[in-house]
Parts: sequence; structure tokens; C-alpha cells
Amino acid sequence: MTATLYPNRRTDELTAPRSGEIDYAARRAVAAVVAVVVVALLAIVGSSLVGALADLGGQRVGASDIAVTSQATPTMHVAQPGDTLWSIAERYRGDVGQGRYVDALVDANGGVAIQVGQAVRLP
Repeated sequence: MTATLYPNRRTDELTAPRSGEIDYAARRAVAAVVAVVVVALLAIVGSSLVGALADLGGQRVGASDIAVTSQATPTMHVAQPGDTLWSIAERYRGDVGQGRYVDALVDANGGVAIQVGQAVRLP
């Protein structure tokens, strides 16, 4: 009589799954990564919404308010000694958040540097 050796299936199943079987550890790892990415995206969107609401300051602005504001504000400011984009924004921003107005000033003037006597474009 001859002896035939067969591989131990329990050892094979623990080391590597056979084709067609589910690798639950890999599945859990992928699910954890997806969950972390979703939470990070929700945090980013939430902080953006909070920032937008903070810029509004809880005030509603109607069409008539915008028309009056845009007619009353000048389009240029001549930089004086001690002026910064933040101080200019504080002076001309109206109901707009100061950070948002500074960003618009940077975009309108092509940078953050201003010089005394420079005509600063106002958004």
C-alpha cells in the first residue's frame, strides 16, 4: 500500500485565500480608508460653509442695498503712508467679510504689495 499526501486545507486558507474567496481583512482596510476620506471631505465642506456664513454675518443683503453700495463706493484708493490691504479693506468693505474683501483686493491689484501713492483698485 502506498501513502498519498494531501495539503492541509486549514493552513492554506489561513495564509492566502483561494480564488473566488473574500479577503475580509483587505475589505475592512479599504472600508476604513474610504471612511477617513469621506470624513475629511465633510470636514472641508463644513468649514467652507461656516466661513461663508461668517462672512455674511447673518445679515441679508437685498438688491437695493447692493445697488446703493456699489454707487456710493469709489473704484480707486490712493495708498497713504501706513496703509495696508487690511486697513483699506476695513475702510471700504461694507457688509462683506474683511478676509474676503482682502482676497478680492489681492486679485484686483495682482499681489499683496502696495506702495505709497499707488492707485489701489477696489473691487
